[in-house]
Amino acid sequence: MTGERAGEEQSKRDHPTGSIARKAVTMIFNPSSFVKQHSQETVLTPPSSPPDDSAFGPLSVRRIEAARERHGTTVDRYLAYLQAGDPLMDALVEYHAARSPERDYLELCQAIDRGIESIEDPPPPLTRLFEELDHVPFWVDWDRLRIASRKIIRNGLLTSLSFATYALPHIYLATANKPLGITRHLFDEAAQRYARTSRFVTDVFMPDGLMRHADGFRLVVLVRHAHARMRRGLLASGVWDPEHYETPINQAHVAVSAVFFSLFVVHGLQRLGVRFSAQEMESVILTWRYVSFILGVDPELIGTSEQDAERLVAISRSLELDADDLSRRLLRSTIESGPRFLGIEQRRMAKPMIHFTWQLVRRMLGDTLADALDVPRQTLPYRLAVRGLPAVVTCLDRAPWLFPRAVRNFVGVEFWLMRGDYDEFIKPD
Repeated sequence: MTGERAGEEQSKRDHPTGSIARKAVTMIFNPSSFVKQHSQETVLTPPSSPPDDSAFGPLSVRRIEAARERHGTTVDRYLAYLQAGDPLMDALVEYHAARSPERDYLELCQAIDRGIESIEDPPPPLTRLFEELDHVPFWVDWDRLRIASRKIIRNGLLTSLSFATYALPHIYLATANKPLGITRHLFDEAAQRYARTSRFVTDVFMPDGLMRHADGFRLVVLVRHAHARMRRGLLASGVWDPEHYETPINQAHVAVSAVFFSLFVVHGLQRLGVRFSAQEMESVILTWRYVSFILGVDPELIGTSEQDAERLVAISRSLELDADDLSRRLLRSTIESGPRFLGIEQRRMAKPMIHFTWQLVRRMLGDTLADALDVPRQTLPYRLAVRGLPAVVTCLDRAPWLFPRAVRNFVGVEFWLMRGDYDEFIKPD
């Protein structure tokens, strides 16, 4: 057994509760796999959509001027963050690039699992990173975070629907979508990609999932590390055009994505008929405020309220967040992978589900954005079914005793545990 393999096995023994998330991250964020991908020209392809040079295209001069008239100097702050990466994690990845990325990845996992003090003579970039990560901000209130945990976990299936039909279509809008279009496997493995994202949401919202040695905390840090590696790989690949596109996976886009993962998921759930109290809404915002902190988002971009989050999205929308060809392709791959994600293999069952989901996307987004994303219109039976869904959800929310326990469990936490797991996607490197 090699030293690297022995170190990995020792890490698994020392942190058994993180075995599922560890296996997931080993597959998704394995440094050697990433290096192999970027060493082959056939894997990386330029973004399919060329820059929109029209007068009012994303980040065009006239678009920026119009945004300044509406939002003032905050537009210039947003534009600056489009060029900003993650200084602490970027420094660590750069340091690792000169050594053994895979060995240093295991060193990062050890620091997460057992603390920076468990590493003899840790490198300075790792020390500086964990000086930040080991600090729990004063405003983190675990009792308040558990309120969101209870609400989201109790509505597992509906949260997944909200994410797929409302939050993800916004995440796919230009220009933040460009890194997603670089590798073809993001389209070919849409079901796996969605399962991984679901597991990420699961671990974040599990009770106490963001505590220092919990799986949620671990996974958020490793996502942050993956972002930095992808950023470095894209900029060094020759595929990413810095003259036309901002820094990949930049501060502004990570901050806006956090809003889509939190506030927009809640808004989607509300459209589905789930009620949220002011306390529950505040708890969701607080949860993702801490997630954003762990992800290394600049405090200036991290909202403390629903109004702050909506303002950030409004500024972003005034400058970019347009539907383009890549947006439409990403959305289509996600919706068409839905049956596979749920384990539905028979075409006679899969096809109606896809039609139903498309109609749900249209109802959630509204006709204007749905038309821009080429969401197909459906026949009357699907329109009626989608129109009646909120009434069923409201009934389940207010009178759960009317439904069998098996139904309640599947809609709730059982759905997360069944469909958010990575085990079936684990492949040896």
